[in-house]
Amino acid sequence: MLFAGIDIGSRSAKAVIMRDDTILSSAICDTGPESIKTSYKVIEQALSSAGLSLDDIDYTVATGYGRVLVPFANENISEISCHARGINWYFPSVRTILDMGGQDCKAISCDGNGKVTNFVMNDKCAGGTGRFFEMIAEVLNVPLTEIGNLSLKAKTVTPFNTICAVFAKSEAIAYLKKGTPKSNILAGLHRAVAARSFDLLKRVSLEKDFSITGGIAKNRGMVAKLTEMAGLEPLLCEDPQIIGALGASIFARERFQGGTLENTKVQYGYTDGTGNYFITIDTGKCNGCGKCVQVCPAEVFVLAENANGQPKAMIKETARKQLPLLCPGFQSCNENHEANCHTVCSEEAISHSW
Repeated sequence: MLFAGIDIGSRSAKAVIMRDDTILSSAICDTGPESIKTSYKVIEQALSSAGLSLDDIDYTVATGYGRVLVPFANENISEISCHARGINWYFPSVRTILDMGGQDCKAISCDGNGKVTNFVMNDKCAGGTGRFFEMIAEVLNVPLTEIGNLSLKAKTVTPFNTICAVFAKSEAIAYLKKGTPKSNILAGLHRAVAARSFDLLKRVSLEKDFSITGGIAKNRGMVAKLTEMAGLEPLLCEDPQIIGALGASIFARERFQGGTLENTKVQYGYTDGTGNYFITIDTGKCNGCGKCVQVCPAEVFVLAENANGQPKAMIKETARKQLPLLCPGFQSCNENHEANCHTVCSEEAISHSW
């Protein structure tokens, strides 16, 4: 059996193809402006490396920032759960995970089965994320892949009062103008970010066996600073950037082999600065009656066959990226239409977050 996990992150997209419990191939590419196109691009790269086509995959789970926009995914699961399950595949003894992504940072606690028991995240500021380091690399005119190694060459650590992306950038420029070596500036920034990340780890109770996932885990300077602060050597897998996609692929195998294909909830929509806009369809409850398709004034629903050839309600491909523009939300729709997707669904398989 073949399974795929795809992780559409804010800065990069990752895909992992597995045959049973073995990784066949993986791929990483930049996340483009259109998540649907990005999802096809990264999965095709992974499939090509394995000599496969999308039709060969038995089940696919999507995760990450753009998980609800992956058109070929059978299900989507949060990246927190996927990182815990992915790192558990490599290191069953790990109980604490620091996931350092493109636009947020998460500290996760899990049990011996890779099930999340607690987590905290920093998603209100770019400081301490991949984008933060990209910005600093640009300011200092140093390749992003080299800033970690360069920070380890510092003779002194330049102090930073904040790692707010805006103020840290200004401080870095000011130090640079004074002639402060780039290595010293980078050492100071790495220490500040490590301190902030270590605070997250302490909030979920740092255990002896811990790991770092995400693209920043490839930064030797950051790993060194975290090791110093924690007093523990983190367990690092070969490519920590694909752990979310790996966890998604493992979930795909479990969903398929465990016979739980119909116990899934699929989300459509997105979150932006104005709020959360999601329509969730519980495919386990949906009986494929098609009444939601008939009554929806926005015509966003469609009936399509699932992996078992059974008709299920889904959102049209053409409506996925502009769902909030087409659907007024349940409250507004309910006020203006006697019949709507909620009232006609006898199984209560549809819910809105508007």
